[in-house]
Amino acid sequence: MRTHTLPELWDPTTFDALRRQLIPSFDLLYGSAAAAVAMTVPSGARVLDLGGGTGLLSAAVLERMPDAEVLLVDRSAGMLGQAVDRFRGNARISTQVGELTDELPVGPFDAVVSGLAIHHLEHEDKRDLFARIRRVLVPGGIFVNVEQLLAPSPRLEGMYDRQHEAHVHASGTSAEAWAAGRQRMTYDIPADLDSQLGWLRTAGFAQVDCLAKDWRFATYAAWNGS
Repeated sequence: MRTHTLPELWDPTTFDALRRQLIPSFDLLYGSAAAAVAMTVPSGARVLDLGGGTGLLSAAVLERMPDAEVLLVDRSAGMLGQAVDRFRGNARISTQVGELTDELPVGPFDAVVSGLAIHHLEHEDKRDLFARIRRVLVPGGIFVNVEQLLAPSPRLEGMYDRQHEAHVHASGTSAEAWAAGRQRMTYDIPADLDSQLGWLRTAGFAQVDCLAKDWRFATYAAWNGS
């Protein structure tokens, strides 16, 4: 298994505000992920958030499922420190420093979620992670991923990029922040949506679907059995 070592790309203290500026349809993407989890698993579900960062996606899940037990895993202790502050006083939230290529925490989990993290992996590591996620899910459990995609053709990739940049400018992002965002994107290894849905089927998921999409950003889900 190959690993893709990343530098510390984000300032944890400004991450949340920039996420909304740089990600089109943020509420749709994260809200769709949380809704799919809430409609699939029990209210007191055990949830694993991979690449959980400051807890943005976990917060969306907990807004719908306040009794859920959530474990956030992220490579950055600084990011997880922000998550600890966000969820301070909630004994059902825990954090763990770790890479996406590490062995996953001991399951089973009712749901596994991830927000804009898996595209940093090499494609073979994405496929391996999907298989490992299915193995820690309960029968009937769900995996939901908010992800940055590669377009299915160079022509469409150019359109994706223009649409993304138009959103960034409309959101009032400074030129310096967007330049830093562009620099961070050089570390990305996105895959197209069809390939990822196919990898999930190959990993053994019974049903897969794209729940929401805004050009290069999408939320897709996979269910471990009917």
